[in-house]
Amino acid sequence: MSFAHPAALWCLLGLPAVLAIHFLQRRSRREVVTTLFLLQQMRRESEVGNRFERLRSSIPLWLQLLIVLIFTWLLAGPRWLKKDAVQRIAIVLDASASMSAFRDDAESAVKSTLSTLLSPLARVELTLLSSDPGQPALYHGAAQTDLISALPQWQPLLGVHDFTPSLRTARGLVGAQGSIVLISDHVLADALPFEAALLSIGHETANVGWAGVTVEEKDGQLFWRALLRNYGSQSQDREWSAEANGKSSPPTKITLAPQESRTLSGPFPAEDEVTLALSADAFTLDDRLPLMRPKPKILGLHVPALPVQDGSGELRELFEKFADTRLAASAAETDVRGIVWPPSIALGADQHAIVFASPAKGDSSAWLRGSIVAEAHPLIDGLNWQSLLVREGMIVPRDERDRVLLWQAERPLISLRRTAAGAQQLFCHFDLLSSNARKLPALAVLLHRFLQTIREEKIAPESVNFDLRQRLTLAHLRGEKATPLQLTTRTPSATISIPGAQAHLMRAPTQPGFFEVKQSDVLLLQGAAHFADAREADLQLAKPFQDLAKLKLTQTETTLEADSHWQLWLLLLLAALLGSWWWSREGHYKPNSSVS
Repeated sequence: MSFAHPAALWCLLGLPAVLAIHFLQRRSRREVVTTLFLLQQMRRESEVGNRFERLRSSIPLWLQLLIVLIFTWLLAGPRWLKKDAVQRIAIVLDASASMSAFRDDAESAVKSTLSTLLSPLARVELTLLSSDPGQPALYHGAAQTDLISALPQWQPLLGVHDFTPSLRTARGLVGAQGSIVLISDHVLADALPFEAALLSIGHETANVGWAGVTVEEKDGQLFWRALLRNYGSQSQDREWSAEANGKSSPPTKITLAPQESRTLSGPFPAEDEVTLALSADAFTLDDRLPLMRPKPKILGLHVPALPVQDGSGELRELFEKFADTRLAASAAETDVRGIVWPPSIALGADQHAIVFASPAKGDSSAWLRGSIVAEAHPLIDGLNWQSLLVREGMIVPRDERDRVLLWQAERPLISLRRTAAGAQQLFCHFDLLSSNARKLPALAVLLHRFLQTIREEKIAPESVNFDLRQRLTLAHLRGEKATPLQLTTRTPSATISIPGAQAHLMRAPTQPGFFEVKQSDVLLLQGAAHFADAREADLQLAKPFQDLAKLKLTQTETTLEADSHWQLWLLLLLAALLGSWWWSREGHYKPNSSVS
């Protein structure tokens, strides 16, 4: 048994108060009578009388004591544990990266929440969840110590995300009568769904960290440019250094004003990997910035050198301007063929190609007229072709699988073909010599986009810098016989096997560091993942808040039942009050009195 209002037990102090009142004696009263001869000779008594005398048992005394007991019983609200009562509590830990700065506070909040809500008598079902919907439940059982032991599995590494999926899961586990507590580091603007209570353990915390980085080439030298930001409201002093090949540069002191961002830069070392390190603070995810020397895939382009008059020279000149490409000596060694139709070497179904029409003989061909209309396609979205001038001429033979991307009236200007072997072939149904296409930015962007799609499909190693949890897109062997991909991280040291069917779901690691992806011991990707989420790094809005009083009341109503006979006790209280009044009336109960 327990009491809903234990403080009401102070009302029991009314018992000694009633006893003290009945110990008191009334003062002697003077009575004037004429029959003095009837009075016996007696010892003179004090007119005042004693204030205290021996306690005399009486009906009003016992009724008044009973009134105090019943009144205290009703105010205290006795409750009994329900038969088969089960207390269900789900604790959802915010998986936002900012929570890593308050990890110790969050673990203490879990313990205090359990001590506040748990009843020592009822059976319990406890659930510990992360707000990351991709993670399984951290714990589900009845042992409070086991739930505490599961806390190290919680890894707050996400950006800003929606808590609704995890709270929906929690409500399904605890049922309609269970309690859900979300532990976060900031106060939410809107009320939580599924009747969840919020417990915020954050507080304003200063943080300085790396907020972004770029790698640029200038005069043949590679440079890194990193953004360092002070998110706090006060000036901060830090030290930073560059680490490469196990060696570190001397630390450099830097002072940042409140909310100041400063760009630091330097030449990329001879090594392919470098880490920018900052002196640690409460939020450690943005204190280290690993960088990888970018090495994109190189595309081999082949354009026939002769004859010059068919536009091959202009096509070669156009291809030479694209970065991360090389001109291949033969069509067999190339990734993309540049062709002026008709080609001297037949175009195979397994070859990627960019095809232009042969120039018309002479300049007598008329200019095409009519509106230029673009289809919706990623290759030409946002490009302006209205100033394109094209003469009547050869139309490259079309296939039923071709998709026309650009029309002028009813004549196709640009089409895309995907062959049965998976090759992509871009057909431009005009020549470079007589048209003004080489002067239009739209053509350069179109060719760049097309080459980029070929580069993405090419199975070859590359080195790239990523944000944490950024989606990875890489070409790999497919099919039933293809082996799984292996993602290996250095921090922490681990290897994850990913089936080929799930490769499109692969993301960069959740913690800063270097990693690589292989398939059948063939290197596909080398990468460096760094933290660059400015919203999570800003801890100025973190503040404490708690709303557990309602949950405590709900848990009490769920596991305990009130006294079902309270109406009877109330009637008994009224009866005792009436009885005490009746027996205390003049003529029924007379306290000590004297006559003189």
